[in-house]
Amino acid sequence: MTVASPTPPTAFRVKRTREVDVHARNLDAWDQDYVQTSPGVFQGQVRELFDGPLQAFEEVANCATSQHCRPWQGGVWLGLSVLEQPEGLRFMGRPVGGHELMIADGSEPFDLQVPAGHGLYGLVFDPAELLDHVRTRDQADATPAHRPGVRLQSLTPLQRMRLVGLLREVLRGLEADPGALMFEPSRRSLRDALLTVLGDTLMPAGQADAITPRQQRRQDVVRRVRELVTEQPQDYLGVERLCEALHITRRTLQNCFQDSLGISPASYLRLVRLNAVRRELRTADTGQTITDVAARWGFWHMGHFSHDYKALFGETPSNTREPPRSAAARVA
Repeated sequence: MTVASPTPPTAFRVKRTREVDVHARNLDAWDQDYVQTSPGVFQGQVRELFDGPLQAFEEVANCATSQHCRPWQGGVWLGLSVLEQPEGLRFMGRPVGGHELMIADGSEPFDLQVPAGHGLYGLVFDPAELLDHVRTRDQADATPAHRPGVRLQSLTPLQRMRLVGLLREVLRGLEADPGALMFEPSRRSLRDALLTVLGDTLMPAGQADAITPRQQRRQDVVRRVRELVTEQPQDYLGVERLCEALHITRRTLQNCFQDSLGISPASYLRLVRLNAVRRELRTADTGQTITDVAARWGFWHMGHFSHDYKALFGETPSNTREPPRSAAARVA
């Protein structure tokens, strides 16, 4: 799915949720799918400035997630770890350090594995606007600051400090005083500050492909597995049937998942299906029993299913199905 370039009014929002799929939708204008991959009651937060089509945000969750993401068409995303020395962060299956800038445009989706409690800063911008800004500022011709596709760029300590410092200042400042966005001069000044730091940070000569052709093939296998499982829940696909569908060996499938996600195919399939059951329990027709929903996603032993579900999400399936009672109902 390709998302059109958004044109909402300028706004700053803080969004919090206890559902991983809602967390995935809390970034405006993105097409995203998140899977919770570590146990616990999910808690996610997004701080977001939208001055379309310039978007700056900080995203964090207490549980690990496997993310399949795509910004809007024509927008270029830059991602950076909040932590200077992250552990376990992967971009397109490749470990990423705190001084590496992740870059992707809307021409193709990208994948992230984000550890529990890990924060990411993000910026999405229009490359044509950035180029015009740099040319006007420098009163000279400038080369495009972005190459299409999925990239990584190493940052110097000074570049990271400037970029992180500005994003932190912008997002914390607007959270304390969102009224600054009511005035055109302050909005323009803020936008110029972000574009200036972007222009100083992005260096085409310092960008490199995020993954090798071999890593790309393995990432494609992981992506195709996710699509097969989520799009055809009625056709239960275990490891053997997935190997047949993809025309690969079991060892190749195992290597693809270990290299890209750091877990086995079987573990990933179980996590995807548990997340899918949770989505349906929150939205499905109440005429369906929990057993029916679980069985549709391949869980035949309800005792094991309930145990695995509670271990991952911190609550039982029936707790998810039942809406929280109001304060008035509890008093009564």
